[in-house]
Amino acid sequence: MAPHIEIETTRNAALASAERVWGWEIPIYLFLGGLVAGLMLAVSVSILLLGRARVTQAMRRGVVAAPVLLSLGMGALFLDLTYKLHVFRFYTTFQATAPMSIGSWVLLLVYPVQLGLILALPADLVEPWLDRAPFLGRARRWAEAHVRGLAWGGLVLGVALGVYTGVLLSATVARPLWSSGALGFLFLASGASTGVAALMVLERDHEMQGIFARADLALIAAELLVLSLWLVGLVTQGPIYREAAASSSRGPTPRCSSGWSCSGGSSCPRPSRPSRSVGVRCTHAGCRRWCSSAGSCCGSSSSTRDRTSRS
Repeated sequence: MAPHIEIETTRNAALASAERVWGWEIPIYLFLGGLVAGLMLAVSVSILLLGRARVTQAMRRGVVAAPVLLSLGMGALFLDLTYKLHVFRFYTTFQATAPMSIGSWVLLLVYPVQLGLILALPADLVEPWLDRAPFLGRARRWAEAHVRGLAWGGLVLGVALGVYTGVLLSATVARPLWSSGALGFLFLASGASTGVAALMVLERDHEMQGIFARADLALIAAELLVLSLWLVGLVTQGPIYREAAASSSRGPTPRCSSGWSCSGGSSCPRPSRPSRSVGVRCTHAGCRRWCSSAGSCCGSSSSTRDRTSRS
């Protein structure tokens, strides 16, 4: 009698036949989407905790930059689509259990909140243009009267924007390295840290620089904690997940994934923190999100090529 053999796999023949490596478009979107989520969170939390009077010009410029950066990221996503003329189909339905459907609507709903914050908190570069548009007077008065409501909307949508990409990737069961519930929290912490770092680059108020610096340190600690939990979750599951976790320390993957995400992402800011040069500190911290995005995609490409060569 033949012994019982149990085979565990996440490989799907239909998916494997159509495997493709991501181009530059996806890392660009992951970086810009996380940056915009971080900007929205930082400004919204500042409004709710410190009040409108403490909103500096740096924060106002961050609010103005957010929809521009998000549009660039969505443009990169559009270029990655195979059937570009079908993009409207994302908005003909809403599936509460589909991360991509939820993310599509979040990307759309973010814009009115951002525009409301721009009207309520115009930056010095934008205010002269708004003054020349008297038809926006009623909208500006409404936005100024409901700035806290807009901040709450920015907080909720910022969290949703930061989390959904991680949730979307974690739903990819065919990629064991991504199949973790911690990925959404990791993307949120990374995006928030990048947004705070970007505001530190623009900030000229020394007190706000100190607040942003402490917030960034806390977010970096949260990133490292979630990274640890993510790896622990992988090594305590089945052999396929343990192999995925081991791929971060051997083979072609770690040169991109571990080196860029961990060493380049979380360790680079460390030597520059004691320095009083805020620009240098924030430049390193802002690179962390790009390093993590590039590392994830390099890791995906390497593992895909490795599986293909073994097949």
